[in-house]
Amino acid sequence: MGDQRQVARLPHTSNAGASNGAVPNGAARNGAALSGLRSALTGATTGLLAGVTPAAAVQALPDVVKIAGSVWWRTNRWTINASLHIGNIVIRGAISGQSAQSLIEEISAEAKQSVREILGVSDPDPMPKSLRARIIPNGSSSATPQITLPDRMAALLDASADLDYPDSGHPAYVRLLSELAPDEARILRLFAQRGAQAAVDVRTSRPFGAGSELVAPGITMIGRYAGCRHVDRVPAYLNNLFRLGLVWFSREAIPEQSAYDVLEAQEEVEAAMARAGRGMTVRRSIELTAFGRNLCARTGLLPATDEIAGASLEERSKQLPPPDAR
Repeated sequence: MGDQRQVARLPHTSNAGASNGAVPNGAARNGAALSGLRSALTGATTGLLAGVTPAAAVQALPDVVKIAGSVWWRTNRWTINASLHIGNIVIRGAISGQSAQSLIEEISAEAKQSVREILGVSDPDPMPKSLRARIIPNGSSSATPQITLPDRMAALLDASADLDYPDSGHPAYVRLLSELAPDEARILRLFAQRGAQAAVDVRTSRPFGAGSELVAPGITMIGRYAGCRHVDRVPAYLNNLFRLGLVWFSREAIPEQSAYDVLEAQEEVEAAMARAGRGMTVRRSIELTAFGRNLCARTGLLPATDEIAGASLEERSKQLPPPDAR
């Protein structure tokens, strides 16, 4: 009565069978399986450690443990982050009344992107599915068909003549956002909320400006105002935003002169003035392009009316080349 645990029993065999050394069929199969597994493990170990001495294996053990721990930590951290992000999608969708089908599609796309990130694999072809379907009909036997540039152009022209073609915005917007750093998103938000920003060039002072040399171009306070984490990278950020066609560098000053008073009192400007000897500042500005306003409107940083904003006369006639990143 004390111990109620069940004990596994071998199938009953007769004394005659036992005396003749016969083994039950189940036990024989288990023994053969264990023997095969032992042989496989021995062969795998021999192959992996071929040519490795026991001393070398012991010496490498701490490094193996470190690598295994690093892989475990990164995989689990990615799993937690992905789970939280997908959970956030579900909560936001439920609050906003989003349909179950659209939620499933968004979660599927997010999961695929997360797997690509952990594997370091980018989307091989960013062509929209609606255009791809015009080139590759459903049920195509080719698993990885080659889509040529003429095929793409034909699909675009075909879509342009289709009044029912779904237009969800410029396809470049998604690729543009994938090429932005988090700090650059803060800079775009600053431009959207506060408009053009002050910038100054520091030049050597010469009579009538003849022979003046540029000492420090495009000094701004954009990084501080935007709350950038890496303020020292702002010149590179601005060059990237210019490369993407989102900002332009104007020859004109902004109307608020107080912004230049604050900017010219900064240590960076004073240090450039000292290098210039008898230096001077030239007041400029930086602002969103029409395309930048379109993108900000599409992403909710500006009113929807700016989604069709066009380039101004100043943007066309008073644009400067971007300063070199310092």
